[in-house]
Amino acid sequence: MKNLEEYNKKRDFSQTIEPEGELKSSKGKLKFVVQRHAASRLHYDFRLEMDGVLKSWAIPKGPSLDPEDKRLAMMVEDHPFDYRTFEGTIPAGNYGAGVVEIWDEGTYEPLKKIKNKSDDLVMQNELESGSIKFVMHGKKLHGEFALVKIKNSEEGNPWLLIKHKDEFATDHYDAEENTSPDSKVSEYLQSKKKSKSGSETHKLKGFKNYTPALAGEKKLKNFITPMLCGITEKPFSSPDWAFEIKWDGYRAIADLRDEIQIYSRNGLSYTEKFRKISNSLKLQQHEMILDGELVAYDDKGKPNFQWLQRIGENPNLIVIYQVFDLLWLNGHSTENMTLLQRKELLKEALVETDVIKYHDHVLENGEEFYRLVESLQLEGMIAKKTDSTYQRGTRTGDWLKIKSMKTDEVLICGFTAPKGGRKKFGSLVLGRYFNGELKFCGHTGTGFSDKTLTELHKKMEPLITQKSPFAEVPKTNDTATWLKPELIAEIKFTETTEEHIFRHPVFLRLREDLRPEDLDTAKPQEKLKTESELPDSVPIKKTPEKTAEELTNFGDQNVRLTNQNKMYFPKDGITKGDLIAYYQSMADYILPHLKDRPQSMNRFPNGIDGMSFYQKDASDETPTWIKTQKVYSESNDKLINYILCNDRATLAYLNNLGCIELNVWTSRANTSDQPDYLVLDLDPSENNTFEEVILTAQTVKKILDKGGIEGLCKTSGSSGIHIYVPTGGQYTFEQVKNFAHLMMQMVQQELPEITTLERALQKRDKSKIYLDYLQNRRGQTLASVYSLRPKNSAPVSMPIEWDELKSDLSPTDFNIENALERVQTKGDLFKPVLGPGFDMLKAIGFLAES
Repeated sequence: MKNLEEYNKKRDFSQTIEPEGELKSSKGKLKFVVQRHAASRLHYDFRLEMDGVLKSWAIPKGPSLDPEDKRLAMMVEDHPFDYRTFEGTIPAGNYGAGVVEIWDEGTYEPLKKIKNKSDDLVMQNELESGSIKFVMHGKKLHGEFALVKIKNSEEGNPWLLIKHKDEFATDHYDAEENTSPDSKVSEYLQSKKKSKSGSETHKLKGFKNYTPALAGEKKLKNFITPMLCGITEKPFSSPDWAFEIKWDGYRAIADLRDEIQIYSRNGLSYTEKFRKISNSLKLQQHEMILDGELVAYDDKGKPNFQWLQRIGENPNLIVIYQVFDLLWLNGHSTENMTLLQRKELLKEALVETDVIKYHDHVLENGEEFYRLVESLQLEGMIAKKTDSTYQRGTRTGDWLKIKSMKTDEVLICGFTAPKGGRKKFGSLVLGRYFNGELKFCGHTGTGFSDKTLTELHKKMEPLITQKSPFAEVPKTNDTATWLKPELIAEIKFTETTEEHIFRHPVFLRLREDLRPEDLDTAKPQEKLKTESELPDSVPIKKTPEKTAEELTNFGDQNVRLTNQNKMYFPKDGITKGDLIAYYQSMADYILPHLKDRPQSMNRFPNGIDGMSFYQKDASDETPTWIKTQKVYSESNDKLINYILCNDRATLAYLNNLGCIELNVWTSRANTSDQPDYLVLDLDPSENNTFEEVILTAQTVKKILDKGGIEGLCKTSGSSGIHIYVPTGGQYTFEQVKNFAHLMMQMVQQELPEITTLERALQKRDKSKIYLDYLQNRRGQTLASVYSLRPKNSAPVSMPIEWDELKSDLSPTDFNIENALERVQTKGDLFKPVLGPGFDMLKAIGFLAES
C-alpha cells in the first residue's frame, strides 16, 4: 500500500468516516471525480483514477471550461479509489475538517492513445513526464484538458489545469456559478458565516462607548492600491457619467475576507487608529473588499480634513467611512463589472451603521450637481464613467476630479531650500495681514516651471533678511530663508482652516499691480464680478499658461522648449511640460544608463493618441552642442549619426522632440560590438495574464541561480518583464545572443504550455508568452530603465527586487507620480547592470550539470 501510506498516516479512521486506504481499480473506463471541499478554505479536489488510486490535486478556484483560465492545481497525496463516492462531514480536529460533496464525476481517457498500451499505463507515463493530456466525459466537465507540472517550484507540487480549445470550451466559466443551489457545502459555509457574525456581534457589545487610543500606523506587506482620478477643470453633464461628492478625508480600502483590515492607499494600516470603523466592519454580513473615504465632520456637520488629523487629540471625533465602491464579494472579484453594477451590488450587500455609509451618486446632471457642491462649500466632485471597470492603482481618465477651487492673493514671506531635481527653492512661505498683523498662511510648492523658479528666485534675493517678518515665528515644513513681505503671489486653493492656513495652494503668478497693504483683511474688499457681469469692453484676465516657446537653462546649456501645455497623456491630464519635469527629476538616476549609448528616437509629437514614428539619424537641425556618434549599420549599409544622451540638456531636448520613452542600445558607441549586458524580454500575448509573466520570470531566476548568474529584473512599463544580466563588455553580440537563446530554451522546456520561442507573429500561439532573446543583436533597442512608456497612466519601466515578483504585482504599479519617491527610497536597484559581467563558460558548466 505504498501509494496510500501518506493518506492513511494523516487520518484517524476511528473519528472520520472517510474510507480507509487500499489499492483498488475499476473495470473498464478510467473514472474521475471533482469534490467541492469546505475546509479552512473552500477549494475543489480534482481526482483521476490511475494505478489503482486517485491521483489528486487541490484547485482553489475550481476547474474551468475557459481556455484562458490556467488554474493552479496543487498535487496532494494519493487517495483510495473508494474516495470517489465520498460525501459528508470530516469532524473538527481531523485533517481536512469540513464538508465534502461531489461537484462532478464521470470517465476520462488519454488524448493520445498508444497501441498495445492500456489507458491507465499511458496516463501513468504522462504523469511521470509532468504533462498529462486527457479527454473528460463528465456531467459538467467535457472535452480536452491538460495538467502541466510547474517544474523546480520551491513550494509544494504545483501544476496548471488548462482547458483546450474545442467544441466544449466557453468564456468566463466559474465553478461556483455551476454549483447546485441545494449544496450542503454552501449551506455549511453560510451557517459558519452566520455563526461568526453572531460571535462578533456579541464581542462588540462592550465597544459601544469605546474610546480608542491613537496607534502607530504600520505598513502592510500585501495591500491593494486603489483606482485613481484624473483631473478636469470644468464640470460637465453627460448620460454616460455618474457624479459623486469629493470627500476631503483619507482614502481607505477595507478588506473583510479573513482578518479585517482597513488601510490607506499606500498600505498604512488604519485598523487601530480608527477603531470604531474597524469594529463596525465586523458587523458586515458578507466577505467584501470596499473602497471609500474616511471623513471627519466638524461641529457644523461639515467635512473637515483638519479635524481628521486631530483624531489623536479627540478620539471621540465623528468619523464616517463613506463607501463608494466594491472590489470583491463572497469569493468573487467584481473589478471587471461596470461601475453601476458594482454600486448596485454594494448597495445591497453593505450593512450601514452609524459610522459606515453607502456613498450614493447622481446620473447625468454633473453641472447642476457641481453647483450644489459649491453652495455647500464642499471640496469638489468626482465624475465616473458608468461603464468603467475598476483599475487598481491606475489613472485611466474614467474617473475625474473637479475641485471647487478658489483664488486669493498672499504675501511671499520666505522660501525653503530645493530638494531632488528642483532648482532655486522648494516652496514659498505665505502670509497675510489681519488687522495690521502679519499671519502665517501655509506653504505652496506647486505651480512652478523651471523658468518661474529662476525668475522668482531672482526677485526674492534682494529681499532676503535674517529676521522673520512674523511676530511669532511659525513652524514651517523646512528651514526657511526669510524675506521682507513685499512680493504678492496669486494662488488657487480649496479652502482655509480656522488658523487661516490655505489648503492645497497652487502658485499661479506674481501680482505686481497690488500693494502689500491691499491684502489686509480688515479693509473692505470690492466684490469681484463674474465674467458674465463684465462689459464687453473690459478684457478678462486669465491665469497665464506657459508660453508657446521659451529658452530654459539646463546646467550650462539653454534648450528651446515648445508647446509645453500640449496634452501628451489626455486621459491623465499630463502635458509635455510634465514629461520634461519628470525626466529632469529622475536625471541623476536615468542618465548613467543612457550615457554614450546610441539613442533610437520613438517620437510622439502629438502625445500618445497621435501618430508616432521612429528616427535613428540625428537631423540637420540638431544643435551642435548635442553629442552624436556615427555607427555603421549593416542592415542599412551606411553610417547612422546617433544622438547620445549624456546630460540633462540633451534629455530635455529629446523630450521636447516628443520622445516619451528612451530606447538605447545594450552597448556603448565606442564599444559598439560588445554589449554591457544581456537582455531577456518576456513579452506576453494579449491572452496571457500578468501572473503568468511573473511565473515565467521566476522560472528564469531559477535557471540563473543554477548557472551561478546574478540577474536584475524590471517591469517593462507595459505588460511584460525585462531581465538583465551584466556582461561587462566581455563578449560579442553573437556570444551573448546564443547564451540568451540557451536560457530561453530551458525556460520554454519548463513552461511549454504558456511560453513560446516562435518569433513570427502570424505563427505564434496567442495564449503564450514570447521568450525574446533576439533583443541581444547589435543595434536592437529596449526601453531604458526609468523610462516612461507611451500608454495611459504614464507607466514607468521600474527595477524591482526579486522578492517583489508576487501575484499582487501589477504592471502599472509604477508611474510618473510615484517613480521618484520609490528610487529616492530604494536607490538605483539597476546600478549593478553597469558593473562587471559573469563568467559565461563557468555558467554553461553549471547549467550542464543541472
